[in-house]
Amino acid sequence: MKHRYSIMTARLAAVLALLTAAPMLPAAGSPPTATADRKPSAATTIVTDLGIYFPGNIVAGIGEPLKVSTTLADEWMRLHPGKKIEYQQIVISGGGEGEWLKTQLMGGIAPEIIHQNAEIAWQDTDKGWYVPLDEYMARPNPYVPAGSPGSEHWIDLFANQDLVNAKRAPDGKLYCVSTDIIETGLFYNKTILKAHGFDRMPDTWAGMDAMFRKLEADGVTPMTTSANGLGSDWGQDIIFEMLYHDLMPQLDLLPSSPDAEGYLGHYLEAREAGFLFTKGFFTRRDPRWREMNRILYEWRRHWTAELKNTDPTRLFLTGRVPVLWDMSFMIRRMVSDPYVDFEWGVTYIPAITRETSRFASGTPATVIGGAATQLHITNSALINHNVEDCVDYLMFLTAPRNIERQTAEALVFIPNVKGARTDPRLEPFQEIFRRRYCAMKWLESMNGEYKKYWRRMLDYYLNDGVDLDGFLAMLDQNFARWVKSHRGEPGWDFTAMEKIWKEREAALSHELDPVR
Repeated sequence: MKHRYSIMTARLAAVLALLTAAPMLPAAGSPPTATADRKPSAATTIVTDLGIYFPGNIVAGIGEPLKVSTTLADEWMRLHPGKKIEYQQIVISGGGEGEWLKTQLMGGIAPEIIHQNAEIAWQDTDKGWYVPLDEYMARPNPYVPAGSPGSEHWIDLFANQDLVNAKRAPDGKLYCVSTDIIETGLFYNKTILKAHGFDRMPDTWAGMDAMFRKLEADGVTPMTTSANGLGSDWGQDIIFEMLYHDLMPQLDLLPSSPDAEGYLGHYLEAREAGFLFTKGFFTRRDPRWREMNRILYEWRRHWTAELKNTDPTRLFLTGRVPVLWDMSFMIRRMVSDPYVDFEWGVTYIPAITRETSRFASGTPATVIGGAATQLHITNSALINHNVEDCVDYLMFLTAPRNIERQTAEALVFIPNVKGARTDPRLEPFQEIFRRRYCAMKWLESMNGEYKKYWRRMLDYYLNDGVDLDGFLAMLDQNFARWVKSHRGEPGWDFTAMEKIWKEREAALSHELDPVR
């Protein structure tokens, strides 16, 4: 946008002035608050990042540039003369750890509204970089009709309440608005499968493996995944739940809050995983952990050789690979791409049964997507005294008619707002999303260098750079450093978990190999 750089320059100058004149910004670890000696900002602009809905964005690299966000900003500004919405995309740098954004937050010059996964923000809520939204969620949303959901309490407007509450940080506070839902699915080419003797996708992992072996014998590479590492990243999370399913009630030492139980179930927090690691779980002593990585490796043998640096989805679109694991993003490409000249469908990952592993529960594969656009209000709104304007704009964006227009234009996400219609072409993902959520999102639960190291070593292992034992040894060392880096933090006090562990130790210890 044409004013983006001038706004950032002005804000940087203002922050530098504050830093040199008086200690206006709080010390590290303290939330910024209004003080008597801080002059109210004259800023009337809300700088906003809406993730994929950024105006002009060509979603999935196909179709017309997005326009609805501009229209919505114009409509809101007409309702609020003198106020302005300025869109600015945040920079995703490095390994996606938000180095650019964190620098902006430290300086108090980040956009007031940003999209970011809640789990990433949780790592920094103690720094005061994000505004808790609980008190605002309890207010009426003025942009919905009286008597309809949200007219008394904004939070009631959201369709999946469990999902919304699942985004509460470990401190119990809600820092984000989950406006829509993303899910994954197996896209499959019915034409190719029928040509090789298959009428449908199998229901079990063993059946899928047999089908893939038949396709390979016929000279066909069976499968590919999206280029962002989805298969190896989220693949381990889904396999993990199906192998640990029967143990999860015992492993979950800190049960989810009742208002999120229906969505999260026995979800492991990062600190729970860290504690269990110290007891031998998720190490070379844990046979399920070994099995999870073995199955993931064998699954990867059926995928295309290149996964991350090209466009593997093009192989599916042009009919050269019959199965693609991708996100609901892919619907936009499927209905717009001129190369798609075959019959196709969407299903989900099959269940792992005892045919494949002695640890299998046989239960359906859990979903892995969840909240898509997760909007946070940053400390810039506190510094510029426009939190109320930011909240009002978020309320406006989540009104059913507005979120419906936004999601319909992009055709990638399902609106998480009551009264907002879903495009029929996204309905298969609505059905998939009704499943139970995964038990752990491993890489997203890690932070900084530990996540990046695991990501590199996972790729190395899956591409035959190291064997299973070598890979697990690397993970053991990485996990140990990760846990050690958190010791002493209030949220990582293991005292409560240690007490519960003592009650369950006898049963759980039998699940581990004595020595490996």
